[in-house]
Amino acid sequence: MFFEGRRNRGFTLIELLVVIAIISILAMILLPALSRARAQGRSVSCVNNLRQLYLANTMYASENNGYYVPAASDMYDFLLPGSEPDHFGGRCRWHGKRDTPNPDTPFDFRKGPLFEYVPEGRIKECPEFFEYRSLGEVPNAFESGSGGYGYNMAYVGSMLSVENDPVKACKSGMHERMIENPSETIMFADSGMPQNGYIVEYSFVEPPLMVSVNYPRGQEGVYMSPSLHFRHWGRVNVLWCDGHITSERLEWATEENVYGAVNRAWNVGWFGPKNNYYFDWKKRVALEEDK
Repeated sequence: MFFEGRRNRGFTLIELLVVIAIISILAMILLPALSRARAQGRSVSCVNNLRQLYLANTMYASENNGYYVPAASDMYDFLLPGSEPDHFGGRCRWHGKRDTPNPDTPFDFRKGPLFEYVPEGRIKECPEFFEYRSLGEVPNAFESGSGGYGYNMAYVGSMLSVENDPVKACKSGMHERMIENPSETIMFADSGMPQNGYIVEYSFVEPPLMVSVNYPRGQEGVYMSPSLHFRHWGRVNVLWCDGHITSERLEWATEENVYGAVNRAWNVGWFGPKNNYYFDWKKRVALEEDK
């Protein structure tokens, strides 16, 4: 007797198309989840970077009679008699020092005030801030070296809100005991400054309202260019003066900044009330109409 062997049956075209469709659907479901998981990992690294900045600033304060590191100690030195004609207050920052006031000169962190307090002797860059343009690539990248983080200069990194002499006010940060509610006062946060078609590092986080000697709590109706950068899936990592870190969602922004960039298009803006409450060391009740 002869027995016919069983034939191996191949896939039909329709079956192959069904398999391909299923794989495509699974990819559509899984890839965003994987992207989000990677983004969350980068956000965790960013939080660790901010925590290092907090430890560095508090260690600096403990060795400097309780005063936090100045954000830009020479910001107003151009007002001094005999100052350099091209000096624009750009030699010294919390994240380093440069040899000339030329904005194309890089900051050297090793010469900066926080060098001895930061592990590995450098500020680690936020891993989510990969889209920024650095010094030498574009004009106005004058704050390169801050790692994509900004310091609350107006109220923590200077004494501009209490000292009438701006030159003297910038030589020191605020005293830690002056901050009335550290858990509601920003110290550092993700930052960036949009330019014309690109974004650069910016070493300060600006409050909504402009701060001056005459308006220490902020001048109503005079808005700053926002620099809080909501780059973690529409959220910004914020380090507060008591050391805790939160993730905040973009709530509002002015239309354009000083460079003509559309703020929301670059995910820069503010959260909270339309005043300086979360920046100001001196607390006041946030008005309902400001929320």
